[in-house]
Amino acid sequence: MGELVAGWKGGMLIIYRERTIFKKKKYSLINKSNHIIKTIDSQIEISGNPEIIWDNITNVRIEKFSDPIIFKILDIPKPLRAEIVSEGKGGKRIAYFDSGKRFMQEILVWKPLIEYSFSFNPEKGFRVCYFFELSEGVFRIPSGAYFLNIEGQITTLKLSTTYSIDKRLYLLFNIPVRIILKAFQRYLLVSIKKNSE
Repeated sequence: MGELVAGWKGGMLIIYRERTIFKKKKYSLINKSNHIIKTIDSQIEISGNPEIIWDNITNVRIEKFSDPIIFKILDIPKPLRAEIVSEGKGGKRIAYFDSGKRFMQEILVWKPLIEYSFSFNPEKGFRVCYFFELSEGVFRIPSGAYFLNIEGQITTLKLSTTYSIDKRLYLLFNIPVRIILKAFQRYLLVSIKKNSE
């Protein structure tokens, strides 16, 4: 099953069970607020200038792209743009949505053309699927990261999203949440690809 490990992260006690799948380590985390924390990844190949791709992941402009109909049905706010306020680790980025709500993101890793990771920090009242409060509800998205792997004229862009679900509702919501997050990641990656090529 794996060894139970505990440690501190961001002022919070984190407990997780380590397990190995296909020679890759995967982690299931449980924090002190009784949330199970998971990560989901998607990637896309982009034929474009890496500097342009980097700019399109740090200063996002996707308001011109239509979002999938499933997002409208599920009342998932449409992302419009995200703008860097200050660069570098500890810097800030603000992501704007058509609901009028924002993510007040803190930059966790800033390695140009390699990695950009951030905490989401949704404003109070930021809801998805009509009643899920992202800032303090049963479902949360604490962080995300983009990774660039450049080989010749092709850049593989990977988007990693960390999410958490209250352990009392985990079995009920984990699969639908993963499906929706995967669709959302795909939407963002395809939009970045279109802007970069």
